[in-house]
Amino acid sequence: MGETEITEVWANHFGQLYNSVIDDSARAGFFERMKAHTFSNTHYDISVSDIFIELRNQTQSKAVGADGIEMEAFISGGIVLSVHICFLFRLPTGYMPAACMASVIVPLAKCKSDDLSDINNHRATALSTTISKLFESVISHFLDSKDAYDAHQFEFKRGHTTSLCTSSLKRTVDYYSDRGSLMYFPVL
Repeated sequence: MGETEITEVWANHFGQLYNSVIDDSARAGFFERMKAHTFSNTHYDISVSDIFIELRNQTQSKAVGADGIEMEAFISGGIVLSVHICFLFRLPTGYMPAACMASVIVPLAKCKSDDLSDINNHRATALSTTISKLFESVISHFLDSKDAYDAHQFEFKRGHTTSLCTSSLKRTVDYYSDRGSLMYFPVL
């Protein structure tokens, strides 16, 4: 099997997996909440200092996205690059070029001790462009959601990771296993 065929296998697998459940009521609820939400024309005052602070907080030696640019290039870019990035982030149009928003989907093994040739032993992860990662880091300090749904969100919440979700699941499983209960989980 060549590169093209392997890519098609992964694309079909993840396409079916992540689009297998159609929840029209959740979709309709999301659009209703968006219609009801009032968006202000608030301009966030992003500064070069904000860029420097977030560059210091970025993780190095991570996989690169569609742009092929490593975070280290931005970290080492100096004041001139930070000023240009600041100008980009402050554009009043709300426009971000499509190339900056691109991502690459790659498979990661769920359990490295299991069969790595089993397509179901993998999950997809998206690798964002470096500029997108930096932009998300900078604007996250200006955003504070009051949406009730956010209370149940484990990721993309300041100070939280999916490890909290994993820990909760493991503790729940341990609790019921220790008491002799059977548990059933859907297999995806």
